[in-house]
Amino acid sequence: MRTIALVFLWLTTVSSYPRGIDWDYAIKYHQQVLQVDDDRGFGLNEPFIPTPYHILPEKKPFYIDESVNYYERHFNGSEKDGEYRRSSCPAVNALANRGYINRSGRNITYAELAHAVRKVWNFGDDNDDLVQYVINCPAAPTRNDRAVGDNINLNMTLFESLLSFSKDGETLSLEDMAEHHHLRHNQSKAENPGFVFGNQGAICSLAQYTNMVGVLGKFGKHGRTTLFIDDVKTFYLDEDIPRNYERREAPHYSPESNAMIDRMSHHVGYTIQRPFPAGDQDPGRDICPMKARFQRDECN
Repeated sequence: MRTIALVFLWLTTVSSYPRGIDWDYAIKYHQQVLQVDDDRGFGLNEPFIPTPYHILPEKKPFYIDESVNYYERHFNGSEKDGEYRRSSCPAVNALANRGYINRSGRNITYAELAHAVRKVWNFGDDNDDLVQYVINCPAAPTRNDRAVGDNINLNMTLFESLLSFSKDGETLSLEDMAEHHHLRHNQSKAENPGFVFGNQGAICSLAQYTNMVGVLGKFGKHGRTTLFIDDVKTFYLDEDIPRNYERREAPHYSPESNAMIDRMSHHVGYTIQRPFPAGDQDPGRDICPMKARFQRDECN
């Protein structure tokens, strides 16, 4: 559903802060399609407080009360009169399928979304920004560009392509996903007549990978940024919280995501400029090379 997709596309993160938001402007784009709610939902991440015995934040097993938050899968437009709605974001859809937000995907306040995504995914409140509601990401990992067709429902061809970039068939590294990102860039550029890929678009596209790593990544052969294929399948195909999911003790703030974004863009062969330069969204703008750094002989 376009409402939730625009309202809470948290995978389209950029580094911005709530104190700079023009609320009148933000209301125009999202509060008008939500239930009235005075709770803006900002600043509610619980802090991680180190102790002599627990200095660094970790991930802890996440308890799900199955009597309340049982899994019940619904699809976008399913049931009588298309009652159930789902978004392009599997993380939000998982919250609906588990009942952390309204299972119908309708009549959800912004605060309810914000609280649920913190409770389950512990996503940082510095990402609660109006930019999420007005950006349509180019070259998304598993969805079409809006100009190409259905940008809400999972494109199985794109999803299977993502999995194929695993070098061992069991895990995905940031470099694996950077290489898939480069393929998606080239595909979107060829298919989308209005394709624009400035710094903002690059961050938007890459953040959909890095935020998934931030909340689902575990310690493995690629360090703490290892994504396991089984978890990715549960997340995308079932739109559910992966089995044995471990929740972050420290929120996933945008600086962490940006560090991974920069690592991925370096692997491809371009650099993100912050703040965004003038003309970043001009027609024809594209900062990503068609031939990636990892494809050049001198980098092999």
